[in-house]
Amino acid sequence: MSNAILTNQEVEALLSAIESGQVLVGQKIEPKKEKKIQHYDFRRPDRFPREQKRRLQKISEDMSKSIGVTLSRFLRVSVNVELIAIEEFSYEVFLNSFTDIVCANVVNLKPLNGLGCLTVDVGFCLAILDRGLGGPGKIPQKIRPLTLIEESVIGVVLSSIIDEMKPSLTKLVQPEWKIEKMDMDIKSLQIAPATELVISINFAANGELGNGTIILCIPVTSLEMVMIKSRTKKVERKDEIAIISDIIRETEVTTSVVLGTTQLMLNELINLKAGDVIRLDNKITEDIHMEIEEKIKCYGKPGVVGKKLALQVSSVVI
Repeated sequence: MSNAILTNQEVEALLSAIESGQVLVGQKIEPKKEKKIQHYDFRRPDRFPREQKRRLQKISEDMSKSIGVTLSRFLRVSVNVELIAIEEFSYEVFLNSFTDIVCANVVNLKPLNGLGCLTVDVGFCLAILDRGLGGPGKIPQKIRPLTLIEESVIGVVLSSIIDEMKPSLTKLVQPEWKIEKMDMDIKSLQIAPATELVISINFAANGELGNGTIILCIPVTSLEMVMIKSRTKKVERKDEIAIISDIIRETEVTTSVVLGTTQLMLNELINLKAGDVIRLDNKITEDIHMEIEEKIKCYGKPGVVGKKLALQVSSVVI
């Protein structure tokens, strides 16, 4: 208990409160809990539902793999690309997030409405150029804008990246995306009004070239309608079974037919030459077996069909 002593004024105030019924004797007075206030920015409303964001995240993860494969193939070094964030804010906020020079590209999002923007760190672009032209492929300490010739070379690489992104979007739309313009000053590119909401898909690239950031910016209005129209429908059980069956039928497996087995001494194996006959442990009347993924699946008799060797199945292993 507290050892504090009430003053005369505090005692009189307490007695008055008890007489008026404001305070009951023996009542435990609990402190008032402050209400939790959630801030809401009216300039940045969240217009993408969770379900659509999850779909966009899955598509973006597929994109990151495609970008990594494209850069690795072009540069012949290992480049790992990962999705790091999907953000939603105004185009003005997107522009102000860049403080250094950046390789900014206007992307025609046909058949979607509007334009998009693909940005890559200039230092990472210089490393790509250095590696592509036979150098070690390192990010220089001093970052400078690209020359016109360098822009042409980087344009080819970025166009390949855009092309590799397209298969990831085929479930939403049949994209015909292409780069229309490149600029080192992103604030000069007005692909959307300053207050218009955009989706920023951020990728992180790392590997022997160093670290770099690749950002794809798409206006929300361009994605909204196509995301709503392409909501996944509930697949019925029979359709699901049919899909799985089709996938299984098209699956390739390793198959081999084993004529027989035997054991050889190391000396015999070393001295083998053309024309030697190896005696197997199997009898001529025994069936040979076929293996699928190194497991015996069936037995049968060897034969010929046309000009090809064949196996006539006599029994199947369940």
